[in-house]
Amino acid sequence: MSGTSDIVFQRNTVEFVTVAAEFCAYIERVNEHTRKDFVGTMLKILPLLYLKAQMLPQEERMGDSDLEDFVTEDSYEVLRMSIANLLADKDTYLDVFVEDMKYSDTPISKNISEDLADIYQDIKNFVCLFQLGINETMHDAIIDCNEHFKQYWGQRTVNTLRALHDIAYNTSTDEEENEDDSL
Repeated sequence: MSGTSDIVFQRNTVEFVTVAAEFCAYIERVNEHTRKDFVGTMLKILPLLYLKAQMLPQEERMGDSDLEDFVTEDSYEVLRMSIANLLADKDTYLDVFVEDMKYSDTPISKNISEDLADIYQDIKNFVCLFQLGINETMHDAIIDCNEHFKQYWGQRTVNTLRALHDIAYNTSTDEEENEDDSL
């Protein structure tokens, strides 16, 4: 049992849990933010989440059963729609890291809102499992989160960062467009 506690309470794990909880708390308050603030914060917290996920311990699961999911389809959809509403016309981006892209002659579009909701779903399930305080469950949650990062949400994170960067630095805001019209 000491091996379980060792990875559960390692510094890298605790730091990941802290960033993961902050990410979830911030994104759950999406309706309280302006688009500019939301994008700016996501550009700061997503790289940190990615970095901390890379530093999670590499071990085997202890249990055989699937871990509980806490994010429902309804809560996922409400969050996704809230993000889509905030980002409005900036929600869609072209993705080149899609398996189907090699078979397509046309660009494949993705949505930042869907990507963030997908990342949130995995991270929120992890945070909720960790909050249960059961060492074996926390251990397996770390292992599963690490696997999901490698297979799924890690790539979504970097793709989304590219799209968020474009919103923050490469596209004009309505105010800039209005200023240009008056010249």
